Amino acid sequence: MFELLLIIYLLPVFIIGMLLLKLVFWLLRIAIHLAVWLVKKTFILIWKLIVLVFAILIDREVLPWNQPDK
Repeated sequence: MFELLLIIYLLPVFIIGMLLLKLVFWLLRIAIHLAVWLVKKTFILIWKLIVLVFAILIDREVLPWNQPDK
């Protein structure tokens, strides 16, 4: 009799616990995807900045046809 009452009372607790655990794993997956996306966007932005600075430096110093006439 006691085991039956224990199973009846613990069944909702186990179900809610499993749903909460599933929610935690879902939130963790979303957080990991967001972190990867942010790191990817950051590296792309840094790469574009490096290319832009390099292009500006090359344009100013190396190319003779862009120099003003003296």
